[in-house]
Amino acid sequence: MVFQLISRMFTGEASIYFARMRTLATLYAIMAVLALAMLFFLLLALFVWIAQSAGVLATAIGFAVGCLVILIGVYIFLTIARRPPRQRAADRMQRDMASIASIAAVSNMPLLFRSLRRRKSLLLVPVAAASAWGLFRVVQGVRDGSRRV
Repeated sequence: MVFQLISRMFTGEASIYFARMRTLATLYAIMAVLALAMLFFLLLALFVWIAQSAGVLATAIGFAVGCLVILIGVYIFLTIARRPPRQRAADRMQRDMASIASIAAVSNMPLLFRSLRRRKSLLLVPVAAASAWGLFRVVQGVRDGSRRV
């Protein structure tokens, strides 16, 4: 769209381009208003249909609760989407570093397996590390469980 505007400015047709864009913007605004009206009448028809079988008060309370749930969902979505760009960049950097580390680990696997075949005692290192980590998680879980009580 920007390139079209620049090319129209060079050829002298920018005013025609802006007039067309203004017309399109007006048409889109009218379409948006009509779509909102359609949505309103569809919700009103749904309300009347449910109110005939469940009662007016129960239907009104149901619609209010539904709107509240949607409102809370939109608020949570906006809160997540409004994270600062630095935090998003940091998350992206962390994912990139994790993928690079996993690629490096996978590419070094043949070398690791070759050294494990030569020296079987090296197998004790990851087993000991996994056991220590598991013990740490158990102790941490016991501590957290005693704090909650």
